[in-house]
Amino acid sequence: MDRSIKLMGAIALAATAACGTDPISPSNSSAAGNPANSAAASTNNVVVTESDVSRQAEDTPPLRNWVFYFRSPTSTGAFVWGPGNPPLGVGSFEMGTALATDKGTLFNYDHVGTALTDITRIGYATYRDGSSAATSPSYQLPSINIEVDYNGPTVAGGYTSLVYEPIYNVDASAIVANTWQTWNAIPGIWWSTRPINGCAVTPCYQPWSTIVANNPNAAILGGFGVNQGSGSGGLIAATDALSIGHGGSTWTYNFEPFRSPTSKNDCKDGGWETLKAADGSSFKNQGQCIKYVHESQES
Repeated sequence: MDRSIKLMGAIALAATAACGTDPISPSNSSAAGNPANSAAASTNNVVVTESDVSRQAEDTPPLRNWVFYFRSPTSTGAFVWGPGNPPLGVGSFEMGTALATDKGTLFNYDHVGTALTDITRIGYATYRDGSSAATSPSYQLPSINIEVDYNGPTVAGGYTSLVYEPIYNVDASAIVANTWQTWNAIPGIWWSTRPINGCAVTPCYQPWSTIVANNPNAAILGGFGVNQGSGSGGLIAATDALSIGHGGSTWTYNFEPFRSPTSKNDCKDGGWETLKAADGSSFKNQGQCIKYVHESQES
């Protein structure tokens, strides 16, 4: 069966199975290219925590709008405090690939159906942990991956993944350990995992603008997110501030180890029990949570 048909079918089946039970599961609205998370459309900073994510083995249908796909046996991914001073909030998403055969991918499915010609921004921040093993080249970092249909939905076939890696955009000496670095992927050099128009034999390293010009009907087919693997054995690295812009809006995903209240309603109906203050401390009761919101808004 054609890969693009299989992938869209998987998303549709996942949406049907989760409908009405998971507010952030892949939905009909996300499949149409309209982000399923309506709050995101009016918010530049979208907090993502462990509670938003489904953890699944690679090559399985997405069960939620956020999925961490892993390849056994030693791939890891966790929402952590730090490291260092992340660009947003206090945390980030950290992946570890102890073996060269390991792989971890944090994918979001809110933007399925979005035409590549409509995308105005893609970017993220990375942090390479200095304790990464010597087996991991010093220039290795997590990449941005987008599953796309390069010839459009009306033509059979066309599945590929587009990949952005900092090493193909800067000199290796510009990639440093124990430091947060921000990467703007548009404009930027990307490569395709499979042949596409303008690239008969992969990999072809091309500017985003060239890929879009050669594939004017291309659209996001599946996941958009960060990936670590394929030769990254021994790498420990974190990402944050993953962003994508289209249709006049920009979504910046802020990976955090916990969620903090932003309104008093967040504290009500037992909500205070699952929230934490910015310093990671828990609330003793609803009143303390509401007081924290008021003080945060006044500061």
